[in-house]
Amino acid sequence: MIRPPLISMFAAAALVLAGCAGGTAGSSGDPNHLRVAYGWYPTCLDYAQSNPTAIFGRQVLDTLLSEDLATGELKPYLAESWTSSDEGRTYEFTLRPGVTFSNGESLTAQVVADNFRTLWQLAQRGVSPTPGAYLRGFDRAEAVDERTVRVHFTQPNAGFLQANTEGQFGIIAPASLAKTPEERCAQGTIGSGPFVLDHVVQDERLEYVRRAGYNWAPPTFGRQGEAALERLTIHIVPEEGGRAAGLIAGDYDIAYSIFQTGVDQAKGNDQVQSVLAPNRGVVNSFLPNTADPILADRAVRQALQHGIDRRQLVSAFYGTGVEPATDIVSRGHPYYRDRSAQLRHDPALSRSLLDAAGWTPGPDGIRVKDGRRLALTLNYVSGSIGAVQSGWEYVQSELAEIGVELVLAPISNAQQTDLRGSGQWQLTIAQGAARGDADGIAAYYATQLSVYKGLAPRPEIDALLAEQALTADKTERHRIVDDAVDKIVDDAYGIPLYDSAQVLLVRSAVRELTFPVNSWEPIFYRVDKE
Repeated sequence: MIRPPLISMFAAAALVLAGCAGGTAGSSGDPNHLRVAYGWYPTCLDYAQSNPTAIFGRQVLDTLLSEDLATGELKPYLAESWTSSDEGRTYEFTLRPGVTFSNGESLTAQVVADNFRTLWQLAQRGVSPTPGAYLRGFDRAEAVDERTVRVHFTQPNAGFLQANTEGQFGIIAPASLAKTPEERCAQGTIGSGPFVLDHVVQDERLEYVRRAGYNWAPPTFGRQGEAALERLTIHIVPEEGGRAAGLIAGDYDIAYSIFQTGVDQAKGNDQVQSVLAPNRGVVNSFLPNTADPILADRAVRQALQHGIDRRQLVSAFYGTGVEPATDIVSRGHPYYRDRSAQLRHDPALSRSLLDAAGWTPGPDGIRVKDGRRLALTLNYVSGSIGAVQSGWEYVQSELAEIGVELVLAPISNAQQTDLRGSGQWQLTIAQGAARGDADGIAAYYATQLSVYKGLAPRPEIDALLAEQALTADKTERHRIVDDAVDKIVDDAYGIPLYDSAQVLLVRSAVRELTFPVNSWEPIFYRVDKE
């Protein structure tokens, strides 16, 4: 069956994987209503405060700039032009005229300046750590005139322009800026985007309506004017099997975060296609707490690095869209380099490292040093992407072979947030920061910037990651980042496991699904249905 292209290849490297001929099931419902099945209700409806809010927040927000993912070139969006001066310490944006927020307030230079100031204040309070990392060295933002805003930094900020393509830098209305962080989390924010959040039923669904009069999408979105569809509903369906079955039955048009079982379930159904949307961020990794007495030992971390067979882990427990990690970032990241040799599976090396560090096997095979057992607790969110219990049990058995006891501790999202902030953890899973810039790496691995608290200082890496942010020359910046990542991998400050693309099931009536930002931020603005 030949249909209009489902994925816009110029917008993102997304692949249609399957859509085999066979039986049919269900209907596509209202042709003006897109129904999306998603696994998790957002803990906060303010994208600036919560990374997992990407799919929800992006539909109502616009950013100053957009990015052509094929070339990395920045393109206009709310800003029609921009300049950089003083070696990356000053940036000036000229706003396009006529833009309004969904509550009728106008986009002005003063509003944009207030957005930057508020983001920085939230970051200083620890409420918005990721945007705060992207605003390092922020001094002030000022309205030069009605359409010109100037942002000043105390030091060069090489990644600032690219940061303005990210949803967490989405510009919000004065009415939202006036609210407390708690109110913004509970109520969401007002943006200038193509949809408006209309109704929320907690843990069940979020309903959006088309924004009347919207007419300022960037060229990278491949559409102008209002959104193609009148309504959008994101249904919260925690179980992957429920998302897949509901889509096949015709209850949903798109089902997010599908595993191999769901892909297999859809085979032979010509009304359903599988779509792969590659990531371009930090890969799924173990993040060791280097303030912990055991994990402060470089030899222990290196033993973990070489004690896991990534290829076997992926082939045995994961399916479509998952590949063994070969770097701390995915293959689509502009700073990716193949580091397979540095991440090789070598259990003999792991044993020798532990032997040399004084960790000797105990009666049950688990190593001991100075009376302390080599036992590590892995905290992970049960049911989340990458939390396949059997996969972690396999890692547990592999590490036992080199004398490391891995204790598996599934926790809730709320518990993870509390633990992450307390610093009272040993191993956790870092997942998918999707920003295609070196500052996205720094947000995880620079101790001053990471949301994972309790990390012991690592002066060499921290200095390199700070230096790259100050470096405007692209070649030199790339060299500095390479040096930092080599050190992160060699000293096992991060233990990359696998690179997971986003896998979706999509009904064949859906057209023009694109990922112009990243796989976690589809732009439903362009989506149409037959």
